[in-house]
Amino acid sequence: MTFDLKGKRALVFGVASEDSIAWAIAQELARHGATVTMGYQKRFLSRVMGLFKDTPWIDGWHECDVTQEDSVQRFFEEAEGTFDMMVHCIAFAPATALQDELIRTTSEDFGTALDVSAYSLVRLCRFAEPKLNDGAGVVCLTYLGADRVVPGYRVMGTAKAALQELTRELAVCMGGRAIRVNAISAGPIRTLAASGVPGFDNILDWMAHSAPLKRNVTQQDVARSALFMLSDLGSGVTGQTLYVDAGYSAVGVPPELDKVRLPGQAAKPIAFGVQ
Repeated sequence: MTFDLKGKRALVFGVASEDSIAWAIAQELARHGATVTMGYQKRFLSRVMGLFKDTPWIDGWHECDVTQEDSVQRFFEEAEGTFDMMVHCIAFAPATALQDELIRTTSEDFGTALDVSAYSLVRLCRFAEPKLNDGAGVVCLTYLGADRVVPGYRVMGTAKAALQELTRELAVCMGGRAIRVNAISAGPIRTLAASGVPGFDNILDWMAHSAPLKRNVTQQDVARSALFMLSDLGSGVTGQTLYVDAGYSAVGVPPELDKVRLPGQAAKPIAFGVQ
């Protein structure tokens, strides 16, 4: 078993710019010999054409609106051959759902967030399954907001929680052909999508301060983990969520809590008892 992906073919959905995690994953797969077929959203066409055009390891690129059955079906009709890997890096919530408290989220905005960010994985897997080779790997991206409340993330936390559960369900559905379905819970990374999360800069600062590795993760950190999960070295792993967040998810109480100031209070040491 090896990271040698020569002769392997990948499907990658979710590239919106050169900062996209999906683009970093595609590049990492290509570095190890894979070729990639891209699915892109029409509104990002002008951004991604500069990346896709004349790139030798890209087999092709086709428009794919993951909310539309006919668009997904057309994508898989146009994508020739079979594939060994599929990457789902897709998330969206209407701005109105991120700008106000969750309690004020409309059912329409709620449905949009879950359809694009979670159900799209089901839709892609359904159409992809006949074109995925036995033993193929599928990876999607999630975030800690699926497990805990993250300020500003709001309805996206629910959508990502649904995505993680769907990852487990799909692992069972597709496991008969040894197709593996896993999720990567990435730490916050400055991308086009992240720019819509209120207070994102504060989240980055807090993570770098509190994570055991004392830094934020990068697109390349996530891409290397995806490489492992999609390659034969991850052959025994399915239905799992791998946290690639510099260890932040392992921390219960942040370091130097005694230096945290509450409104109207001076910083003071806080003692912890044992129960």
